Amino acid sequence: MKWLASIKTGLAIAGIALTATTAVAQEPEEYRFVMVSHIGSNDPNMKWLTMAMEEFEKKYPNVTTEYVSSNQYSVQELVRLLDQTIASRPDGIAVPIVSRDALEGPIRRAIDSGIPVVAFNIPDSRPERERIPYMTYVGGDEYLTGYKTGQYAIEKAEAGEVPMPEHVVCAMIAAEHEGLRERCRGIEEAVAEVGATTEYLFTGADPATFRSNLQAYLSSHPESNYILNMGDFTAPWSWQVANELGMSPDVDDEGMTILAVGIGPIGLSGLKEGHLLVASEQGFWLQGYIPFEWLYWYHELGYEAQSDIITGPIMVDTTNIEKFDPLSKAVFGSGSEDSSAWQ
Repeated sequence: MKWLASIKTGLAIAGIALTATTAVAQEPEEYRFVMVSHIGSNDPNMKWLTMAMEEFEKKYPNVTTEYVSSNQYSVQELVRLLDQTIASRPDGIAVPIVSRDALEGPIRRAIDSGIPVVAFNIPDSRPERERIPYMTYVGGDEYLTGYKTGQYAIEKAEAGEVPMPEHVVCAMIAAEHEGLRERCRGIEEAVAEVGATTEYLFTGADPATFRSNLQAYLSSHPESNYILNMGDFTAPWSWQVANELGMSPDVDDEGMTILAVGIGPIGLSGLKEGHLLVASEQGFWLQGYIPFEWLYWYHELGYEAQSDIITGPIMVDTTNIEKFDPLSKAVFGSGSEDSSAWQ
């Protein structure tokens, strides 16, 4: 019965090997992913991103995520934070391409050193063969954000609810931000279809500077009747300046009309109180979650995205705001509306 003894011995050895293999498989590899962002804590959109990252860690407990940003926005500061992150050798990076000229060098160095990179919020808008070779892009289409906002305003004007656009001020809080320029280009081309013009006005993101620059411009350009804000947090500043100048900025069929990109506590209250016509939602929660999931799948399964993942825009107004109320309260808390900003 030596053959039977040999089989039993072989099975025992195989069993030990299988047990050892299973034990190894039960200890997942640890990863560290970093989101290097231009969105600081002074921007409510940071809350969407960081909450999504917390949910990601719950699903993937073997991954540690980090959010790196600064409230002092500049391309140079973002490059510094990115260089610092690359030097720490994370297992993956998510970063917005706010300036491809400034970020291409650092991102290519990261990729060449074996760190996978996903672009979020703002892509490199060049053709795929020319753009920075990141894994994929997750975020809104910035041009469509501006274009669809302009189309929405025209539709409401044709319905007699607001004035027809004549001259749109696109309030640029950062002059070198390529995503903001795409938004302005989008609304410029949309309103040009009804003969309206558009001005790209650099306002800065500081409240006092924003108000001062906008007031000076509107005072010398009284034909302006729309303002597109790059975030809902600047919309009250636009409304306040226009109101002080007697431009009737509430939503009606005369005077100034205020538009915004992004929907948070300030945007929700502005829509409900009739100060803001529309705000676009670009899926910030998805932009905080999906980039890390792609990085995880890349490491664990060898997956690579075959196309960019567009998360917006969606137009939010008084007809669908109740759908966004619960989501906003889940992110910002039950008292998520901020009507004080509009006073």
